[in-house]
Amino acid sequence: MKTIEPWLTHAVLTEFEQLGPDALTVGVDVYNLEAEAAGCKCTFYEGDDTSIPGIRPGDHVVKIGDDLANRPVPNPATDGRMPINIEAAKNVVTELGDEVWVRGAVSGPFSLAISLMGAEDLFLATLDDPQFVHDLLAYSGRIIKAFGRAYIDVGADVIIFDSQASPDLLSPKMYDQYIRPVTQDLAAYFLDQGVAHTPLIIGGNTTGLIDALLTTGANNLLCDFTADWSKWLDKCRETNRSVRRNLDPTFIQKAEPEAIHEAAVNAVRAGQGFGGFILGTAVVPYATPTENLLAVKQACVEAGV
Repeated sequence: MKTIEPWLTHAVLTEFEQLGPDALTVGVDVYNLEAEAAGCKCTFYEGDDTSIPGIRPGDHVVKIGDDLANRPVPNPATDGRMPINIEAAKNVVTELGDEVWVRGAVSGPFSLAISLMGAEDLFLATLDDPQFVHDLLAYSGRIIKAFGRAYIDVGADVIIFDSQASPDLLSPKMYDQYIRPVTQDLAAYFLDQGVAHTPLIIGGNTTGLIDALLTTGANNLLCDFTADWSKWLDKCRETNRSVRRNLDPTFIQKAEPEAIHEAAVNAVRAGQGFGGFILGTAVVPYATPTENLLAVKQACVEAGV
């Protein structure tokens, strides 16, 4: 296949050069990469800088009743675009590993399960065959472990993105029943592999999931801009857990730098006094002006965050 390297390496190094973030994430098209390596087909929107690739309808590779216990796990060294990410992570760690925290992006178990099977079929399976859903999540977990291990082998840590597990899509009861156990297993696995800090990123209003997320073993959690910051902050103080508060990415894209700086200052003030506080921008659109992102950075620098 045609490789995009060294362009991914260049993009991440340019991000560090222009923005100076406290952590770098190596990842492109996070929620489709593992599924594509497992056999799903992606649609790429040529010439469209605002759309990420998506799994083609009807091209999901898992059907209810499949034997997942014996299904092979994609090889990060050879399958799909996984090798591109691993090569880029290795390059970035070589270049900047002594200066900044470098993480490799992996899908979370529920998000990967949806990519492998399709959302409608997966949700129906929770009613028709709950054990198959557990089997699918376990298979997703094995894929994520293999991909994460490959990042670790080149010197990067791991960050888990599982925003399909947001309460916008499923209830806290379903999260507790299906997703929490496999997420706990992943966090324990990465800790055993030497990853001291594993961020778990679930967007949306996760206020109702706080207690469950605090038991996953992930020690760096996300309070998205739609969630209740005061409740998140109280819970994370009680449990000594780091938490990232995201600003609204649409606001960051469209507002003037002065207004963004003011919003960031207010967000920093709301988190001051808690050593585990992190300010984030969420996933900003591709066309977001650099000066808008630097306005957030400046607010953090001024506050010593």
